[in-house]
Amino acid sequence: MRRPTDFESATVWREGTLVGTIARTRHGSVFEYAPAFFDAHALLPGGIATHLPYARRTTETRGVNLHPFFAGLLPEGIRLEALVDRVKTSEDDLLSLLVAAGADTIGDLSVVPGDTPPSAIEPERWKPNEVRFADLFEKSMKSTAEEPTIPGVQAKLSASTISFPVVPAGRAAFILKLNPPKYPKLVENEHFFMGMAKACGLSVASTNLVHDRDGEAGLLVERFDRVWSPETKSLQRIHQEDACQFLDRYPADKYRISCREIAEGLQEFCAAPIPELTHFIRLVAFSYLIGNGDLHAKNVSILAKQPGFVLSPAYDLLSTLPYGDRRMALKLDGRDDNLRRSDFISFGTRLAVRELAIAKVFDHLCDRAPAWIERLEDIGLDERRTRDLRDTMNRRLAQLSG
Repeated sequence: MRRPTDFESATVWREGTLVGTIARTRHGSVFEYAPAFFDAHALLPGGIATHLPYARRTTETRGVNLHPFFAGLLPEGIRLEALVDRVKTSEDDLLSLLVAAGADTIGDLSVVPGDTPPSAIEPERWKPNEVRFADLFEKSMKSTAEEPTIPGVQAKLSASTISFPVVPAGRAAFILKLNPPKYPKLVENEHFFMGMAKACGLSVASTNLVHDRDGEAGLLVERFDRVWSPETKSLQRIHQEDACQFLDRYPADKYRISCREIAEGLQEFCAAPIPELTHFIRLVAFSYLIGNGDLHAKNVSILAKQPGFVLSPAYDLLSTLPYGDRRMALKLDGRDDNLRRSDFISFGTRLAVRELAIAKVFDHLCDRAPAWIERLEDIGLDERRTRDLRDTMNRRLAQLSG
């Protein structure tokens, strides 16, 4: 049986259609559109990704053996560590890792060895109270190239965050998140603030706090890159790119990218950029309010929607304050703390977002937030952490109000 490190190339598929190939070179790799696919798409706008246009038959990458878009499909944190161990290679051998893990990544593309499309994955169906989450996690860490992987583990909070894809009983796909020992009540934290975000006007991924047969908590987060199709009676894959991908940057840059750079990317790729910029400003303001220091560039994404892209529903929204992280990951005009309403208005108006539209967003946020601040005990954190979180949120709410 050939190992992932034995392959000098991999094929890229969109559902059952061959899109192209990725081949190793001495200095990196080359992505090349398949002849039939290229002939059918060469005169069309766009591409399979924002920086892999149809107008360019081949794209060479030097110095790293994957293009930034494909590198962004790999898992991070503990899932990447497990993948490296399983493949028996180094973390910078990105192509081998993607060959092992690329059958079911975020979005609508698959990367696999050989010349045949990935087979449809028929996941095991289960109900939360009938399984042990620890068993599901252990099984996911031993998955083969034909089983799913997922990028985007929250590495700043800790590479120990437990997050993996599942498909329980029903017609939707989910990410299942578990509480790592180092960060108590993490899934309860995220469930609370995802609910608060929705109440404050953000579009968010649906979440459901569940417990396994042993009473251990887990958070089911519904995937918005998978949509049930009544016609095919299957999950349809939707193209998604995080900010590192649509800015043509590698995942290692996710904490070095600024709000301004992401905003400029939204201006370039969104069909109606002003509404999406307004949504982005709301997302950053909400994250500042709750003390979410892990809103980095891989936690902001766009979804394909004709004729362009839209900002995806928000995900991974939680407060890192209880775990010692008080500063924003994405700097707003060079600042990661002590932000005021006027800072967001100044930022937005320079991007042609009307001051009145920003003020309306902030008024709604500041009107809905106090009721949730009063309910912080629902998370289940200890008294000291809850008090610190409430004091900080009230102080930041005052900054955003005036």
